[in-house]
Amino acid sequence: MHVAAGAAAGAAVTAREHESAEESLQRRLKESARVEERVIQIYTAQDFDRELQEAGDQLIVLEVESTEVCQTGFEEVEHHWKEDKEEALVPCRKLKHVLQRTARDSPDVRFVTLEADGEEGQAACDTLGIEVLPTIQFWKNKQMLWEHRGVTQLDQDLSEGVLYYGDQAANGVKASDFVTELHSKADLDTFINNQPDHILTVIDVCLQNAAPCIHIFPAVLALAKNFTGFAHFARLIGDESDEAQHLLKELNVNEVPTFLFYRAGKPTGKHVGSSRADLIGQILQQQNAHGIRPPSSGGQGAQSRRKKIERRV
Repeated sequence: MHVAAGAAAGAAVTAREHESAEESLQRRLKESARVEERVIQIYTAQDFDRELQEAGDQLIVLEVESTEVCQTGFEEVEHHWKEDKEEALVPCRKLKHVLQRTARDSPDVRFVTLEADGEEGQAACDTLGIEVLPTIQFWKNKQMLWEHRGVTQLDQDLSEGVLYYGDQAANGVKASDFVTELHSKADLDTFINNQPDHILTVIDVCLQNAAPCIHIFPAVLALAKNFTGFAHFARLIGDESDEAQHLLKELNVNEVPTFLFYRAGKPTGKHVGSSRADLIGQILQQQNAHGIRPPSSGGQGAQSRRKKIERRV
């Protein structure tokens, strides 16, 4: 995709008020250039060490790519590679734009890309333990938290990882505005004891590198946004500190994700597993037992959309 096409894909295609088509195009080109600047290109393991030093406690997303290889991450599929190399490379060529779009929406995250082709790139891959191309790794405080290997579902895991580790959702939304972060028993006690009696308190207990916890977190955020005034959500990462690990044992959590339910400061049950449907069912069941109905999903926005559809018919 050319820069102009990428800019059109990453921004509104219609001109703003009092803006000519040429002015609109130039604006989108500038926006695209700013997005590209958000992704730092590195070439060696030493370059990445420098990025780790400069990042401090900022989340780093490292994407390792190749212009010659695009692996799925499934060994049984890779033997088809030589049959149609050009076709096999297509998914990986699209990743550049996925990374740029994610970088645009995540200003507090540091995005770094390493090209694995060439001797220096291969040496960097050996140092970083990269065995499949492409790979994305999530780093914080000089520690690798999680990685995804292969192009299959990489775009999904990229956005989920940025949300889970970087607190960044689409449209500038911060997950912590809806899901409170807990770091200690004092945090937990304060949170569950400060909720009104009609509110179901839901604690998402998870681990830093557990894929099921990462994959369900977008659903947790969506529920927290949609269930305002019905259920309040918090998250406890059980292996982020010694105190958190001790609290995990105190709460008798043996599997993750585990969702703990409280009402009026008292435990009322728990749900183990990463099924969104089952989690919703548990929340609705808990509230229904007290005669509390979920918030309506209709509202003026939905009514307006329905009227527009009716006018088109």
